[in-house]
Amino acid sequence: MTHYAAYSDESLLRPVRRPARRRTSAAAWFLRAVLTTFLLAGGVMLVNILVSLSGNFDSRDGRSTDPTPTALFIGRQRLVIPANMFRFADQRNVGPHERIDLAVHFPEMAGYARDFRKDFLDLGANAPVVYLTIRTRDTPTDSVGRLINVYQHFFEEGTIPAPAGLVGHRMSEESGLSGEEVFFEAGSTNPFTTHCTAPDDSEYPASCLTEIHAGADLSVQIRFRKGLLADWAGIKSGVRVLLLSFGVTA
Repeated sequence: MTHYAAYSDESLLRPVRRPARRRTSAAAWFLRAVLTTFLLAGGVMLVNILVSLSGNFDSRDGRSTDPTPTALFIGRQRLVIPANMFRFADQRNVGPHERIDLAVHFPEMAGYARDFRKDFLDLGANAPVVYLTIRTRDTPTDSVGRLINVYQHFFEEGTIPAPAGLVGHRMSEESGLSGEEVFFEAGSTNPFTTHCTAPDDSEYPASCLTEIHAGADLSVQIRFRKGLLADWAGIKSGVRVLLLSFGVTA
């Protein structure tokens, strides 16, 4: 005997019918497949772009790890320079430029690379990076000319300690460069000459600057931390070899 007393609503005893599933049309399947393909392709493309960017740009200021040569003109002079030596992204392009700013790792005289990242970000007095600014020549004299025509007339009496091969002098108050120092190569007819800033209370280390003429009408400013002054001979020869690789004699 079957009992139904427990159920006051007979509808509960009827089998439950599930809603009929709609069949997806062939057109809908095709659109879904196309959309999925585009999304996957877009994702792959995005990943490739990100990998490319992370591989070529490894610094907040846009320096590149790509050593591909870039051809450009400064004035009438054509130069070919590896892309990873440029300090600024907007200078890393083919065409005419008024000036370019470069940074190279010393002593390799090589451009920016991940292995050198720590050195390029180093703010210390001995950071092994040499900075070069190449521009059209706008003055008739370089550092050697200033040594002969200006600097030597404003030296304080006596010399100051200097790395081997160099003679050092401190500039007098009358020069307007009081406390700053000039170092030049002893016994040379074309002496390496550099002008170094005076120590001050700032945390930024003292730096040295020298300027040479290159090519037919170019000026090259060379800057480095004073901590590298003992390596002046390597900087002098390294810059000349580097400029020659760009297509410029100095």
